[in-house]
Amino acid sequence: MIMTMLPQIGNPYLASLVLGLFYGLTSCTSTCIPYVISYIAGIKAGFRKSIIVTSIYNLGRVIAYALIGVLIGLFKMFVSEAFFFTYQKFAFAAFGITITFIGVSILLRKKPPSHTCNEACVNLNVQEGMNKKFDVRAFLMGFTRGLVLCPPFVGFLLYSTTLSGLGDSVIQAALFGVGTAISPLLFLGGATGWLLNKAPLFSGWISKIAAVVLILLGFNMFLNIFVGR
Repeated sequence: MIMTMLPQIGNPYLASLVLGLFYGLTSCTSTCIPYVISYIAGIKAGFRKSIIVTSIYNLGRVIAYALIGVLIGLFKMFVSEAFFFTYQKFAFAAFGITITFIGVSILLRKKPPSHTCNEACVNLNVQEGMNKKFDVRAFLMGFTRGLVLCPPFVGFLLYSTTLSGLGDSVIQAALFGVGTAISPLLFLGGATGWLLNKAPLFSGWISKIAAVVLILLGFNMFLNIFVGR
Protein backbone atom coordinates (compact mmCIF):
# COMPACT_ATOMS: atom_id res chain seq x y z
CA MET A 1 0.00 0.00 0.00
CA ILE A 2 2.78 2.43 0.96
CA MET A 3 4.77 1.69 -2.18
CA THR A 4 1.79 2.18 -4.48
CA MET A 5 0.34 5.27 -2.80
CA LEU A 6 3.13 7.70 -3.70
CA PRO A 7 3.15 7.20 -7.47
CA GLN A 8 -0.65 7.58 -7.60
CA ILE A 9 -0.40 11.21 -6.51
CA GLY A 10 0.92 13.40 -9.29
CA ASN A 11 3.13 15.64 -7.13
CA PRO A 12 5.71 13.59 -5.18
CA TYR A 13 6.12 16.34 -2.56
CA LEU A 14 2.40 16.44 -1.94
CA ALA A 15 2.37 12.66 -1.78
CA SER A 16 5.04 12.69 0.94
CA LEU A 17 3.11 15.24 2.99
CA VAL A 18 -0.16 13.32 2.60
CA LEU A 19 1.49 10.08 3.63
CA GLY A 20 2.93 11.78 6.71
CA LEU A 21 -0.45 13.31 7.56
CA PHE A 22 -2.15 9.93 7.30
CA TYR A 23 0.42 8.24 9.49
CA GLY A 24 0.46 11.16 11.94
CA LEU A 25 -3.29 10.90 12.44
CA THR A 26 -3.10 7.16 13.09
CA SER A 27 -0.12 5.19 14.36
CA CYS A 28 2.35 8.02 14.95
CA THR A 29 0.31 9.71 17.68
CA SER A 30 -0.28 6.52 19.64
CA THR A 31 3.40 5.59 19.32
CA CYS A 32 4.79 8.95 20.48
CA ILE A 33 2.27 9.95 23.14
CA PRO A 34 3.67 7.77 25.99
CA TYR A 35 7.06 9.48 25.74
CA VAL A 36 5.67 13.00 25.34
CA ILE A 37 3.16 12.71 28.18
CA SER A 38 5.70 11.13 30.51
CA TYR A 39 8.22 13.87 29.82
CA ILE A 40 5.65 16.65 30.26
CA ALA A 41 4.59 15.13 33.58
CA GLY A 42 8.20 14.62 34.60
CA ILE A 43 9.15 18.29 34.17
CA LYS A 44 5.81 19.49 35.62
CA ALA A 45 5.01 21.52 32.53
CA GLY A 46 1.87 23.61 32.32
CA PHE A 47 -0.30 24.11 29.25
CA ARG A 48 1.92 26.65 27.46
CA LYS A 49 5.17 24.85 28.18
CA SER A 50 3.62 21.53 27.15
CA ILE A 51 2.77 22.99 23.75
CA ILE A 52 6.34 24.25 23.39
CA VAL A 53 7.81 20.92 24.51
CA THR A 54 5.66 18.95 22.07
CA SER A 55 6.57 21.32 19.24
CA ILE A 56 10.29 20.94 19.99
CA TYR A 57 9.85 17.16 20.15
CA ASN A 58 8.21 17.25 16.71
CA LEU A 59 10.99 19.50 15.41
CA GLY A 60 13.52 16.90 16.46
CA ARG A 61 11.64 14.21 14.56
CA VAL A 62 11.40 16.32 11.40
CA ILE A 63 15.14 17.05 11.46
CA ALA A 64 15.85 13.35 11.97
CA TYR A 65 13.70 12.47 8.96
CA ALA A 66 15.50 15.10 6.85
CA LEU A 67 18.89 13.74 7.94
CA ILE A 68 17.83 10.22 6.99
CA GLY A 69 16.74 11.62 3.63
CA VAL A 70 20.24 13.04 3.15
CA LEU A 71 21.86 9.69 3.96
CA ILE A 72 19.49 7.80 1.68
CA GLY A 73 20.18 10.23 -1.14
CA LEU A 74 23.94 9.83 -0.72
CA PHE A 75 24.08 6.08 -0.18
CA LYS A 76 20.99 4.81 -1.98
CA MET A 77 22.99 2.05 -3.63
CA PHE A 78 23.42 0.39 -0.22
CA VAL A 79 19.78 0.66 0.81
CA SER A 80 17.85 -2.59 1.22
CA GLU A 81 15.47 -4.25 3.64
CA ALA A 82 18.43 -6.02 5.25
CA PHE A 83 20.13 -2.65 5.74
CA PHE A 84 17.06 -1.24 7.47
CA PHE A 85 16.86 -4.27 9.76
CA THR A 86 20.42 -3.73 10.98
CA TYR A 87 20.04 0.04 11.18
CA GLN A 88 16.88 -0.28 13.27
CA LYS A 89 18.77 -2.00 16.07
CA PHE A 90 21.14 0.94 16.43
CA ALA A 91 18.23 3.39 16.26
CA PHE A 92 16.38 1.58 19.05
CA ALA A 93 19.56 1.62 21.15
CA ALA A 94 20.06 5.37 20.62
CA PHE A 95 16.47 6.16 21.52
CA GLY A 96 16.51 3.82 24.50
CA ILE A 97 19.68 5.40 25.90
CA THR A 98 18.27 8.89 25.40
CA ILE A 99 14.95 8.42 27.16
CA THR A 100 16.56 6.36 29.94
CA PHE A 101 19.04 9.19 30.56
CA ILE A 102 16.23 11.76 30.50
CA GLY A 103 14.18 9.71 32.96
CA VAL A 104 17.14 9.35 35.33
CA SER A 105 17.95 13.07 35.09
CA ILE A 106 14.38 13.93 36.06
CA LEU A 107 14.27 11.37 38.87
CA LEU A 108 17.56 12.49 40.42
CA ARG A 109 17.05 16.20 39.99
CA LYS A 110 17.47 18.09 43.27
CA LYS A 111 16.22 21.60 43.83
CA PRO A 112 18.20 23.81 46.23
CA PRO A 113 16.34 25.14 49.30
CA SER A 114 14.15 28.13 48.50
CA HIS A 115 15.53 30.32 51.31
CA THR A 116 19.06 30.37 49.92
CA CYS A 117 20.42 30.92 46.44
CA ASN A 118 23.95 29.60 46.34
CA GLU A 119 25.96 28.81 43.23
CA ALA A 120 23.95 25.64 42.59
CA CYS A 121 20.74 27.66 42.78
CA VAL A 122 22.06 30.21 40.31
CA ASN A 123 23.11 27.47 37.90
CA LEU A 124 19.68 25.88 38.23
CA ASN A 125 17.95 29.17 37.44
CA VAL A 126 20.19 29.70 34.42
CA GLN A 127 19.44 26.18 33.19
CA GLU A 128 15.71 26.66 33.66
CA GLY A 129 15.92 29.94 31.76
CA MET A 130 17.60 28.14 28.86
CA ASN A 131 15.02 25.36 28.92
CA LYS A 132 12.23 27.93 28.62
CA LYS A 133 13.78 29.08 25.36
CA PHE A 134 14.67 25.66 23.97
CA ASP A 135 14.19 22.30 25.67
CA VAL A 136 17.23 20.30 24.59
CA ARG A 137 15.97 17.08 26.19
CA ALA A 138 12.67 17.26 24.31
CA PHE A 139 14.58 17.86 21.08
CA LEU A 140 16.91 14.92 21.66
CA MET A 141 13.98 12.69 22.54
CA GLY A 142 12.18 13.66 19.33
CA PHE A 143 15.35 13.42 17.23
CA THR A 144 16.27 9.92 18.40
CA ARG A 145 12.63 8.82 18.11
CA GLY A 146 12.68 10.03 14.52
CA LEU A 147 15.72 7.85 13.87
CA VAL A 148 13.59 4.79 14.68
CA LEU A 149 12.00 4.01 11.32
CA CYS A 150 8.27 3.36 11.20
CA PRO A 151 7.00 0.91 8.53
CA PRO A 152 5.44 3.63 6.29
CA PHE A 153 8.70 5.60 6.35
CA VAL A 154 10.70 2.51 5.43
CA GLY A 155 8.40 2.04 2.45
CA PHE A 156 8.85 5.68 1.53
CA LEU A 157 12.66 5.41 1.78
CA LEU A 158 12.71 2.36 -0.44
CA TYR A 159 10.62 4.29 -2.94
CA SER A 160 12.89 7.36 -2.67
CA THR A 161 15.85 5.31 -3.88
CA THR A 162 14.23 5.44 -7.33
CA LEU A 163 14.34 9.25 -7.33
CA SER A 164 17.00 11.08 -9.27
CA GLY A 165 18.46 13.68 -6.92
CA LEU A 166 19.61 14.15 -3.34
CA GLY A 167 17.34 17.17 -2.94
CA ASP A 168 14.26 15.11 -3.74
CA SER A 169 15.02 12.59 -0.99
CA VAL A 170 15.72 15.27 1.61
CA ILE A 171 12.68 17.44 0.85
CA GLN A 172 10.28 14.54 0.67
CA ALA A 173 11.61 12.98 3.87
CA ALA A 174 11.24 16.33 5.66
CA LEU A 175 7.72 16.77 4.29
CA PHE A 176 6.82 13.32 5.56
CA GLY A 177 8.05 14.42 9.00
CA VAL A 178 6.07 17.67 8.83
CA GLY A 179 2.99 15.67 7.96
CA THR A 180 3.40 13.43 11.01
CA ALA A 181 3.86 16.53 13.19
CA ILE A 182 0.45 17.87 12.12
CA SER A 183 -1.35 15.44 14.38
CA PRO A 184 -3.36 15.27 17.63
CA LEU A 185 -0.04 14.94 19.48
CA LEU A 186 0.23 18.71 19.96
CA PHE A 187 -3.29 18.91 21.40
CA LEU A 188 -2.77 15.91 23.67
CA GLY A 189 0.51 17.35 24.95
CA GLY A 190 -1.15 20.64 25.81
CA ALA A 191 -4.09 18.86 27.43
CA THR A 192 -1.69 16.89 29.60
CA GLY A 193 -0.05 20.07 30.89
CA TRP A 194 -3.43 21.66 31.54
CA LEU A 195 -4.62 18.66 33.54
CA LEU A 196 -1.41 18.53 35.58
CA ASN A 197 -1.99 22.13 36.64
CA LYS A 198 -5.25 20.97 38.24
CA ALA A 199 -3.40 18.70 40.67
CA PRO A 200 -0.44 20.74 42.02
CA LEU A 201 -0.37 18.82 45.32
CA PHE A 202 0.48 15.60 43.51
CA SER A 203 2.92 17.09 40.99
CA GLY A 204 5.97 15.80 42.87
CA TRP A 205 4.79 12.20 42.90
CA ILE A 206 3.52 12.41 39.34
CA SER A 207 6.92 13.71 38.24
CA LYS A 208 8.74 10.79 39.88
CA ILE A 209 6.34 8.23 38.45
CA ALA A 210 6.70 9.77 34.99
CA ALA A 211 10.49 9.59 35.28
CA VAL A 212 10.29 5.89 36.16
CA VAL A 213 7.98 5.33 33.19
CA LEU A 214 10.55 6.93 30.87
CA ILE A 215 13.25 4.68 32.27
CA LEU A 216 11.08 1.60 31.76
CA LEU A 217 10.28 2.72 28.20
CA GLY A 218 14.03 3.03 27.62
CA PHE A 219 14.59 -0.52 28.81
CA ASN A 220 11.79 -1.63 26.50
CA MET A 221 13.74 -0.23 23.57
CA PHE A 222 16.66 -2.50 24.45
CA LEU A 223 14.23 -5.42 24.72
CA ASN A 224 13.12 -4.68 21.16
CA ILE A 225 16.72 -5.08 20.05
CA PHE A 226 17.07 -8.55 21.57
CA VAL A 227 13.76 -9.85 20.26
CA GLY A 228 14.74 -8.68 16.79
CA ARG A 229 11.85 -6.28 16.29
